[in-house]
Amino acid sequence: MKNKIRVYLLDDSITVTTFVSKSLSSLGYVVYADNDPNKCIKRIKEFLPDIIILDIDLNEFNGIDICKDIQEDEQLKEIPVIFLSHLTDTATVAEGLEAGAVDYIYKPIDINQLDSRIRIILKMIEDMKDSVKLAKMNIIKASVITMHHELNQPLSVILLSTEMLEKRMGNKLTDKEKKLIERIKNSLNKINDILKRFAVLHEHDPELVPYTDDSKMLKLPPSATSEKVLIIDDEDEVRESIIDVLNEEGIETIQSENIKDAIEIIEKGKERISIIFCDIRIKNESGSEVFHLVRKSYPEIKFVFITGYSIPAEVKRIIREFKIPLLKKPFSRRSILSLLKKMNQ
Repeated sequence: MKNKIRVYLLDDSITVTTFVSKSLSSLGYVVYADNDPNKCIKRIKEFLPDIIILDIDLNEFNGIDICKDIQEDEQLKEIPVIFLSHLTDTATVAEGLEAGAVDYIYKPIDINQLDSRIRIILKMIEDMKDSVKLAKMNIIKASVITMHHELNQPLSVILLSTEMLEKRMGNKLTDKEKKLIERIKNSLNKINDILKRFAVLHEHDPELVPYTDDSKMLKLPPSATSEKVLIIDDEDEVRESIIDVLNEEGIETIQSENIKDAIEIIEKGKERISIIFCDIRIKNESGSEVFHLVRKSYPEIKFVFITGYSIPAEVKRIIREFKIPLLKKPFSRRSILSLLKKMNQ
């Protein structure tokens, strides 16, 4: 430990406290030696030791009762207690441990043994705290990842719906209505920026085209509008929002909410699919299953992964090895159309 270890020692024998105090002090400890059990709880609170050493058999007092008082005190209950005693019966040992003590040392005291026990106990506690801290961090990490995923879904829907409303209304929108729509889009951008700052995993995959002003028309080439696109996503609203964007541009779409139905659509071959937009995670299955089928049997079909979640190692490998486009949620109308335009150049 970096700082000197602070020890509170309570024993009704001045000989014992003097010996232990001097011995531990010579080893670098800071020791508060006490021979009077009266107001010992108050003194412990004032001294705030790293560890407490109690004689189990005090005149008119019982060290086990004092240990129980320590365990019941919110300020002191985390401080480890070691008992000292001449008593060797197992019943007393068990009672002391049940009262909350972490160890037991018999008199006459071996200072080297006491020093070793103190350091081991404090190291174990420190390691335990680190483990608890790590466990809490992992819980927070998992919660942030889940939150990021769960928020990205509705954010995509809100953004796409707002942009589609803006496009369909066109010149019918008043200046005030245009400002309201712009305010919504700006707020969505801010939420997305916050999510990025809180993201625990930093992916190094191709970056999604950021939200942009849609005042410029993005004209798709004729080859793009003749495409038939299959959208595979288990979120109905996300799926339908993408369909709205594509249908508005004259692009035919087919949809599936699960991998089984999607594979059936592809294998039947009734629909001449040109592009597949596939979520990386669909319920408890991986979109990579669809990719492998397409690559093996239908290599002419173009593939796009979409996600609002962290990316599994297998999918990362596919994206990098085969240069598969990645559309990250929340995505905008412009990002979808920009991707289609790029794929048809």
